[in-house]
Amino acid sequence: MQNGSDSTAKHSPYGSNYDNFARFISYFYQIDLVRSLKPKNLLEVGIGNKTVSNYLKDRNMAVTTCDIDSGLNPDYIADIRKLPFEDNSYDVVMACEIIEHLPWDQLDEILTELHRVTSKYVLISVPYLSIYFELAIKFPMFNKIFNKPCIDLFFRVPFVRFKKFSKSHCWEIGTRGCSLKRLRSQMENHFQIEKEVRPILNPKHYFFVLTKI
Repeated sequence: MQNGSDSTAKHSPYGSNYDNFARFISYFYQIDLVRSLKPKNLLEVGIGNKTVSNYLKDRNMAVTTCDIDSGLNPDYIADIRKLPFEDNSYDVVMACEIIEHLPWDQLDEILTELHRVTSKYVLISVPYLSIYFELAIKFPMFNKIFNKPCIDLFFRVPFVRFKKFSKSHCWEIGTRGCSLKRLRSQMENHFQIEKEVRPILNPKHYFFVLTKI
């Protein structure tokens, strides 16, 4: 169903405190990963406050937005489990911080649908709940010499599983019954995992670049 109304201003769960430092780091990684794939067109499922889609559109990328919430004024209103698009419609389908809002037992159905709609890649990010230590060190000329923004020292405490997490989520990596290994296994039933990315200074979001097979 295509949405022609503009009601974003009247209805939005994304208030002034939504965009914080960590979230902008996540936006950067979404944008950077999408641009690295060089798609002719992109479908964003779950549009948030449109920061990422607006940025990409401003740089002449063909972006279609889709969300179950009509109040966010997406191009299409639809459930991620039943997308209103033909097979192989988009070079990249992106669903960042979306799939954890649905039960784990529906993950296979979600991945099947994303696999159907993409022609090449799927970009997914999910929350990763853990105890960790991180130290980022930057000094002049480092990026120019090493082509990296900083030295990132990171350690995630293994074997810790949490019972409680965000009330709006059905599951997160690092919670009981949902390990990173188990999520990888589910994804590999549908895709080849091309890349996994832990954002510097925001390890609570974890990215997968998946290739259609």
